[in-house]
Amino acid sequence: MINWATIWTEQYEAGNRFKQSGDCASLWNSKERALEFLAMSKDNPERIEMVLSRLQITKESRILDIGAGPGTLAIPFAERAASVTAVEPSPGMVAVMEEQAREANLSNLTIVQKRWEDVNPESDLLGTFDIIVASYSLGMPDISAAVDKMHLVSNGQIWLFWFAGTTPWEQHMERLWPKIHNDSYQHGPKADVLYNVLYQKGIYPNMTVHEMKYQKKYQSVDHAVSEMRKQIGCSEECDSLIDPILLIRSARMAIRSWRVETPSGYVCGGTQSSFPKSDTDEKIVNMTDCKIRWKI
Repeated sequence: MINWATIWTEQYEAGNRFKQSGDCASLWNSKERALEFLAMSKDNPERIEMVLSRLQITKESRILDIGAGPGTLAIPFAERAASVTAVEPSPGMVAVMEEQAREANLSNLTIVQKRWEDVNPESDLLGTFDIIVASYSLGMPDISAAVDKMHLVSNGQIWLFWFAGTTPWEQHMERLWPKIHNDSYQHGPKADVLYNVLYQKGIYPNMTVHEMKYQKKYQSVDHAVSEMRKQIGCSEECDSLIDPILLIRSARMAIRSWRVETPSGYVCGGTQSSFPKSDTDEKIVNMTDCKIRWKI
């Protein structure tokens, strides 16, 4: 019999060995990086609008946001609910979330600066929650234990948002990684594995698949190349491979893409980039995501 929790762990570890900067949380330790992430989230409002439209939040709701980032969802949650607890380990993300809460004059947001794996429900959390959300924050090796802990503190619904297909940034990695590291690129576990983990635990969730635009802006071509270099873990000697032409070709291979032009510039595939019009084409690429939820 297949152990799907083990499959998740194996795929997570296989994908994680390609991340040069450590685990997911460590990518956002600096406030500057956290602000970049917040700006990217604001450039892609569909995710926020979609989540808010589906969750039945009331003035009495107690919400737990796991992997809250810079408060992309935690802040609008707090504006609507009785209380919100945001679990977020990255110092940069926490600093930005605290600033947003102060600017919005929110007093009902509690931040727990820990990884979900390290949270002790008895000492770190107060009671149970009506709504638990983990939005694209399931970068955890032991997903079964993570879900068990969610169950422990839930008295309502649990919502998990995760990737169903190959993301735009993974498409770039699949194309560039073999050229630079002489090895094939392996991505982490997707929503199919997650669903089977839940099913094997006796959880039969409602599951919805949807498409969402992903756009990331860069200041220049050099900035885009520099960011890609960090993701791949290589030196400037590889810049000749990581150029806008390669990004555009990767974007054109993506399914369900189309060409759009704006007055300020163009965008290249999957990672939206504000380049001068003379440098490249504009692309906006849809990525396929999965929403899984169940009620306790």
